[in-house]
Amino acid sequence: MAQNIFEELQVKKESLVKLATKAVEYGWISQDRFQEIVTKLDNDTLTIGVIGQMKCGKSTFLNSFVFEDNILPAATTPMTAALSVITYGSEQKIVAEFYNQDEWAEQKMQASRSLESVAGNTMEESKVKAAKELMDKAAKLGDELNSYLGKTQEDRFENLIEYVGADGKYVSITKSVTIYCPKEYLKGVEVVDTPGFNDPIVSREERTKAFLKKADVVLLMLYAGRPFDATDKDILFKHVRQCGIGKVIIGINKYDIPYENGETEEEIKQYVKEQIKVACKENNDDTLTEILKEVEPIPLSAEMALLSEMPSTKIQANDTLKFAMGRTMNLFEVSSPAQIREKSHIDDLITAIKQVIEVEKGKILFAKPLNAILAAGETKKEEVVRDLHEAENLCLNLNTPDEELEEKLNTLNRAERKLSRKIEHLGDDLETAFRAIVKKGRRELEDEVDKTCRAMTRIVDGWRIPTKVDKILPDLEKEQQKLVTRTLKNLVEDLGNGARDSVKKRINDFLVDDIEPIISKISDSNDINGFMSTFDRKLKIVIDYDLFKFDNSEEEENYGWGDAVWDFMNGASFGLLGLANRVFSHDETQRKLKNAINSISSDFNPQPFLESIYQNKNSIVACINEEFFEEYITPMKTQIENILSKKEDHDKKLQEAKDKCQYLTEEKKKREQQLDEMNLLKISLHLI
Repeated sequence: MAQNIFEELQVKKESLVKLATKAVEYGWISQDRFQEIVTKLDNDTLTIGVIGQMKCGKSTFLNSFVFEDNILPAATTPMTAALSVITYGSEQKIVAEFYNQDEWAEQKMQASRSLESVAGNTMEESKVKAAKELMDKAAKLGDELNSYLGKTQEDRFENLIEYVGADGKYVSITKSVTIYCPKEYLKGVEVVDTPGFNDPIVSREERTKAFLKKADVVLLMLYAGRPFDATDKDILFKHVRQCGIGKVIIGINKYDIPYENGETEEEIKQYVKEQIKVACKENNDDTLTEILKEVEPIPLSAEMALLSEMPSTKIQANDTLKFAMGRTMNLFEVSSPAQIREKSHIDDLITAIKQVIEVEKGKILFAKPLNAILAAGETKKEEVVRDLHEAENLCLNLNTPDEELEEKLNTLNRAERKLSRKIEHLGDDLETAFRAIVKKGRRELEDEVDKTCRAMTRIVDGWRIPTKVDKILPDLEKEQQKLVTRTLKNLVEDLGNGARDSVKKRINDFLVDDIEPIISKISDSNDINGFMSTFDRKLKIVIDYDLFKFDNSEEEENYGWGDAVWDFMNGASFGLLGLANRVFSHDETQRKLKNAINSISSDFNPQPFLESIYQNKNSIVACINEEFFEEYITPMKTQIENILSKKEDHDKKLQEAKDKCQYLTEEKKKREQQLDEMNLLKISLHLI
């Protein structure tokens, strides 16, 4: 059987470890660096969130996608649909997390409210109905209930139904369930079934949002019988947007139902695409329009995929599965598991998931350490080339008269002084460029925040009695999310790209106009080309790195501008919601909301973030100083000074230099062979 995508991920991790092991053997990286790479691979988690409304077939999809067997029971009501996380464990078991005392007290308070008091408010009605249902089901626990609150409970997998089944003993107090499965390919993987959208229980919905914010892939499953209805739109345009998700895959499950009624696969897909376009226009949501414009909905049948994976003996022993198999074979005129799987289109969906994973995980998890390892190999080769150049220069200088050496030393000293002045001027030039970028960036970012706050204020001004404040909250949230996930994000990207282009142009002019004329006086053309090529590669690494970053430490690696703005805006959002949910008069609520919006504008300060760009000036100048002085000019000067001092035997020194040249020539060949071997290994291990 072909590897599933989780097995492929594990193979790729093992391949990178093999390559890193070889790098240690070659002396490219230290044992400590090797361990850092291995630890990162071991600790990294691939999170796939599966979302969608009840009865869209998520459980069947997960049974096929993860287990390749009929393992998970389908949730029967919203109350039994606890958030479930599937991951690796050395033994098969479940761990349930129960509501804590405060969360349960909230449910008791909601249950005490009458439905009449919230009539007409759909959200509040759902909360009250859910809480009342939980209280009814909690009667099964009797006096034991309080002893479970705030705790986790481990149990056998066979008892999962007690936590998620409609009549399960613990269903009333279960917030989430983690399913541990001893399948190697699940190591470092979390597959999250998130039925908590439109969840009337707030604490459960917040847990769902927390998982999805860190998800690498989010799959929205639609039911082909009524694809992209009002509930699906609410899931996408409210909850997905709130989570700040920027990567969505859409599956149209149970496509065999409309197909049986005469619809083609293309018609099923086109209908959903048109509905998404209409919904984007209706919601006036540029952020999601941007995300969804490249999304290609995929019709599939998770049930057919599961049937293709299950043993025929198990299918024949179950009347429901047996009927489904017969129906599938007749409808699609297929007879083998391979044909059924092909018609299920599950592999189209898996391919789409794989592509997103490669983008999301590829850069940080694989490309970054892989490039670092190969760069270390290039550096080792360059060190040999540089030592060889130094040894060849030594042979040449030992056969050069003292008068010529003294003139050469004077030339080097003059070049050093000129270079110092040129590099100092470059530093001033970069400082001026960065100051302009900071000024421009602050003005543009603050203008956009002010513009959004004005739009939010207009929404509040337009709020009239007797409309409830709940009616304007979605519009306020939409303005905020658009600002964070699209406007500011795009502005920062543009600032970074503009800064990078500006820096590259200045440095290119610096190299061509200032450096090459100086270097040409102390080296031949071959030396210049080799040196400039090496220097250019190292400098690009410095420039192409993220120009805006708060901290360069490992601990802060994954915390950047987007996270900081997200945290700031979320705090502002919670403040608005808190005001709206408190009891004030209409005028007082309006005034407080407008004050809160004004505080967003006044408190927003991008200056510290923008000024982090100055770190790059120091890095660039340090790189230039190291390459030109420490690695190039200073060794040449030291060599000539030692020869002129006559401290060592001339003939002995010359022979040592010749021997060193011979050794380093062989060493250079060895390093080049190592690089060729590692690049071939990279290809054979499918790391590119």
